[in-house]
Amino acid sequence: MASGGGSLVDLDGTFFIQLGLFLFMFIFLYAFLFRPMVRLIEARREATEGAMLKARDMSEEAARLSDDVDARILDIRTSAGAERDRMLEQARRQERDLMARAREESRVTVERARGELEKSGEQVRARLESEVDAMASAVAERILGRSI
Repeated sequence: MASGGGSLVDLDGTFFIQLGLFLFMFIFLYAFLFRPMVRLIEARREATEGAMLKARDMSEEAARLSDDVDARILDIRTSAGAERDRMLEQARRQERDLMARAREESRVTVERARGELEKSGEQVRARLESEVDAMASAVAERILGRSI
């Protein structure tokens, strides 16, 4: 406790000098230390946020491109399936046409062969009919033992 009636702080000339030194140091430190540090921190934050925004944009772009690729793949698969079905139907149609032609050719060949067989049969029958009389006479002569 103070035993006198005086004040605890004396306001003399040193107070103003200390106040001036304090203000000078504050301005000096603000200008050369605090402001550059604040700028550095802001630049870092902006760079980090920018990189994060860029990464997010790139991620969204990648997802969009992935969806586009998936849609294109689906379209290609669909068109490939349609093309495969078209080619199968074309092959079936060609198979039916070939089978019909083969059946027709075999029918014509069989009819031609039947015609030739009938003609050969008729020729053989005609030859045999002409020889039947001679053979009958020969058989009769053998059986009878004399010439007819």
